[in-house]
Amino acid sequence: MADRDFLLEIKNAEAEAALRVDRAREESQLQRQKSRQTAAELIEEAYEEAGRIREATMEEAQERYRELVAEVSEDSPPAEEHVSEDALARTADIIAERIISILEHR
Repeated sequence: MADRDFLLEIKNAEAEAALRVDRAREESQLQRQKSRQTAAELIEEAYEEAGRIREATMEEAQERYRELVAEVSEDSPPAEEHVSEDALARTADIIAERIISILEHR
C-alpha cells in the first residue's frame, strides 16, 4: 500500500510539474507578445519622430537657403558687371574652338 501511495504521489507531482511548465510557457508567450507589441509601438513612435525631425531640418535648410540666396542677390552686382568683355571674348573663342574640335573628330 505504501508503494502505491508513493507512486500516486510521484504521479501527482509529475502532473503538477507538467501543469506548472504549461502555465510558465503560456505566461512566457504572453510576455513575448506584450514585448513585441511594446517594441512595435516604440519603433513606430521613433519613425514618426524621425520624420518630424527630418521635416523640421528640411524646412530649416530651405529657409537658410532662401536667406543665403537673398543675401547673395542683394550683395552681388548684376552678372554683366562681373565679367569683362575680354573674358567673354576669350570664353567664346575657347568654346568655339572646342565645338570645332568635336565636329572635326566625328
